[in-house]
Amino acid sequence: MAASSASSPAPICVASTRWDDEPGDASLDNHGRGMPTIAPSTNENASDLNYVKSVEWTPDGTTLLTDSADHHIRTYILPPDLLEEKPSPHHLSPYSVLPSAEPTYATAVYPFYSLQDPSTTLFLSSVRDHPIRLASALAPTSVATYSLIHPTTEAFITPHSIVYPNALGGTHFLTGSDSLICLFDVSRPGCDGPVSWMPTIPSKRKQTVGGGVGMKGIISAMGLNPTGNGVLAAGTFSRQIGLYDSNGSGQSLGTFSVAKTEASHRIGGRGVTQLLWSPCGRYLYIAERKSDGVMIYDIRVTGQLLGWLEGRKAITNQRMKIDVVSTDHGASHEIWAGGTDGFMRVWRDPTQTVGAQEPAWEWKVHDDSVSSTVLHPIGSVVATCSGQKHYSDEETSSTGKLDNSVKVWSMPFLEAC
Repeated sequence: MAASSASSPAPICVASTRWDDEPGDASLDNHGRGMPTIAPSTNENASDLNYVKSVEWTPDGTTLLTDSADHHIRTYILPPDLLEEKPSPHHLSPYSVLPSAEPTYATAVYPFYSLQDPSTTLFLSSVRDHPIRLASALAPTSVATYSLIHPTTEAFITPHSIVYPNALGGTHFLTGSDSLICLFDVSRPGCDGPVSWMPTIPSKRKQTVGGGVGMKGIISAMGLNPTGNGVLAAGTFSRQIGLYDSNGSGQSLGTFSVAKTEASHRIGGRGVTQLLWSPCGRYLYIAERKSDGVMIYDIRVTGQLLGWLEGRKAITNQRMKIDVVSTDHGASHEIWAGGTDGFMRVWRDPTQTVGAQEPAWEWKVHDDSVSSTVLHPIGSVVATCSGQKHYSDEETSSTGKLDNSVKVWSMPFLEAC
């Protein structure tokens, strides 16, 4: 995709779970900043207990998968005439709802998901004290379960992160839990457990003889290098990053901490929530909770801080999902992210600047915290979701409304890759 200048048209809302949105409900001022013209919410999900925690596209770009605070996972199938001109946006209603008694810690969609083949419309999810669940996105049913059980206590281990990469052919997936990365074979459901266990801290025996380098903490985020070199990046709530070869089932290539860096001093951070690779596989983007930006590391030199993005407005414990977008036919890329102020922001060519970088554009897209900003896999469409936990009516008194919605935006100034 290629983006134009800040004077370009604003995003146009083409679909929403709210009934009252009008097309073109985000606009730009002369500096490329969004000017809100959004009406008060009458969203059917306008409940303080049902804000949308995250949204993600399926690989074929036909379906949205959301996780809400009511512990339900919902799927939304986008209409084929999504981008055709209409007097008002399409109203999105869930196609399927998968309930859960516990909060969902992580989800991952089957990498070869295709709406044309219902047998591929699958996703993984993890909840506390239960097996990992493989479920259908078209019907609220479980297809298989995978147990991750502590070998001595026989208690369930909860994965806080899951990756289901196409590099593993759709036959295996990886989970991250407390100081542990596991590889599962999809064809081995039930109580067999993972095919490999890789502790991220050295064993007591190795520590005694002075061997082994590792990191301790909950593996809260993982990302596989897109170039196919098999390097997995894993991050923890203790603010450490580890690199592992053989698609996460091999040896440690090194670890480093993002604490006590210049970036940490400038933008803060209290634990890794997301790891994204640049399309070229050279740079790693690190998003944290309680952070006003995103850190950029050059992985060609393990642990080398290149710079950071400022002005993200994400000083919250809530996970705020960002996205990396290839531009200029793969020659460069951008970072897209939402903030607690309801704005969606874009940083252009983030690796071309050493040190701090401010966003190039920003638009008002929600009346509440934008918890996810994700680009369509192959087109000029963005999905966002919003909402957060409000502890008193005073927190919403400034607007007098809640915005717990999912929206899809058309970007007139983006071209398909």
